[in-house]
Amino acid sequence: MKLTNILASITLLGLSHVSVAQTNTTEIWLVDISIIEGKPTAGTPLRITDNNYYDNQPSFSKDGNSLYFSSMQDTVQNDIYEYNIRKKLTRQVTNTPESEFQPQVIPNSKDRFSFVRMEMNKSQTLMSARIDGTDAQYLMDNEDSVAYYCWMNDTTVGAFMLNGAGGLLEQYDLKPQQAIIIMQEGFGRCLANIPGTNNLSYVKKNAKGGHQLMKFEMETQDRFPITLLPEGVEDYCWGPENRIYCAVDGILKYIDTSDEKNQWTTIADFTKITGNFYRMAMSKEGNRLAIVTYKGAKP
Repeated sequence: MKLTNILASITLLGLSHVSVAQTNTTEIWLVDISIIEGKPTAGTPLRITDNNYYDNQPSFSKDGNSLYFSSMQDTVQNDIYEYNIRKKLTRQVTNTPESEFQPQVIPNSKDRFSFVRMEMNKSQTLMSARIDGTDAQYLMDNEDSVAYYCWMNDTTVGAFMLNGAGGLLEQYDLKPQQAIIIMQEGFGRCLANIPGTNNLSYVKKNAKGGHQLMKFEMETQDRFPITLLPEGVEDYCWGPENRIYCAVDGILKYIDTSDEKNQWTTIADFTKITGNFYRMAMSKEGNRLAIVTYKGAKP
């Protein structure tokens, strides 16, 4: 991996220096979501992490009863943790000299999850392990520059690769190990599978600050615009019934993409409770939302 890619990778993952992690603290909260008369409503956010370091990149278990996330607990490196929502207990999943990020359950597996590991030489590899953190295996044999990813189906991921100055957005097929380039430069970090499909959503950025959410259709390789995100927003998540959720500072918003005339609508203002937040993840059933708050400049 080139030095420029190493520096970019550290910045992308939010760990450019321990002092940055200390001042730009990120924390994770849980929010109950209900649908009343066809519209989402939100409960009071519950804080599940509380330290001066990095807690980020949450994702839910398949049953929605656990939340996986990456956390820096010792100012040295990141590990994967699991929060049991019913028991309100946190356990450490990985405990390695390397750093692990972006835990996600693997669609076709009962007991394995995937994650990005930052190796000791700062290369970044996509791996899997058992839910207890054992039996780690490489998923991309010849790739060492994975920045972000999401599962499109059982054997395919959408991947933000740190190749070149602006990176590459790829459809990466694990069987066989080969990639289709979707876009070079000008795309965002937030990649997501569109529920009920094999398709990928991603953010196409423009110089004016407005970002277009796009759809990449796996079967045809066509690209289509979905909706414009609110100004300055590049993080989002999908919920059931074609809804997309995002945050504008401390305000939670949604849009119903099945309604061409629908606009971004405020669900709740959490500014006084959580402060600003940006990244988020939703359970498969759509009844729980994880949000990531931050202090200082947006990471």
